[in-house]
Amino acid sequence: MADHPPRDRTPPAPPAGAGQDLQKMSERLREVISSLRSEQQRLASEAATPVPSRSAPPETGELERRRLASELALAREAITHASVERDRLRARVDELEAEQRRLSDDYVAAQERTTELAQLFVALERLHGGRSRADVVAAVQEIVINVVGSEELALFERNGDSLDLLKAFGVDPGPIHTVAVGEGIIGRTAATGAAWIAGRDPAPEACDPELSACIPLRAGDATVGAIAIWRLLGHKPVLDEQDHAVFDLLSAHAGLALTLRAPRDARGRERA
Repeated sequence: MADHPPRDRTPPAPPAGAGQDLQKMSERLREVISSLRSEQQRLASEAATPVPSRSAPPETGELERRRLASELALAREAITHASVERDRLRARVDELEAEQRRLSDDYVAAQERTTELAQLFVALERLHGGRSRADVVAAVQEIVINVVGSEELALFERNGDSLDLLKAFGVDPGPIHTVAVGEGIIGRTAATGAAWIAGRDPAPEACDPELSACIPLRAGDATVGAIAIWRLLGHKPVLDEQDHAVFDLLSAHAGLALTLRAPRDARGRERA
């Protein structure tokens, strides 16, 4: 029997490129397996999750109520703040309106005072610009009527121990033609050199109830006469501080103007 050579049992070499194909197929299988697992997990998750009902769960309704309550509280707080701010603005408007009325009243009063001062200035010019005693007396009368507000007055000039009437307007001159210095309010004004004003100064027992004021007329330190003022006009119920200032001006300027225009003798001396 003839000897046969041993048979080669080595498997044949795979064809070229077979390894790469197997690798790609393996990767593809792994991707498919991974996708299947993900799908399985999703289905399992959906199966475990209960289907929500159409009505909101109690927790969701409670949260919504809390949200609405919070918004309502904020809205109420905003309304309260707006009301407080509105009241503050209204109070401020009331203050501004009151201030406007006060300024308007002050402006009107200032205008009236300016008019009175203008009249007083013109009258004072007449006091010092008049050429005669009659001009001075007329200027005094104009001031008392237009500025003070009385159409009942008398102007006196001192003559020793008595006061002689120079001019009476709106009153009976008979009882006051001559007044003794120191007698009654008129005579006391000439004696003391101090003005008497009703409502400000105490009245003596025998005082004329219709007398409103009596003003001394001065020339330097001497009292040379007096102005008596009786009832005031209807629009002037009382004498105020402005009238007191007018009286001070009359006391100084009218007395001086009368003295400068006093009658003189042949030697240029003032007659008694």
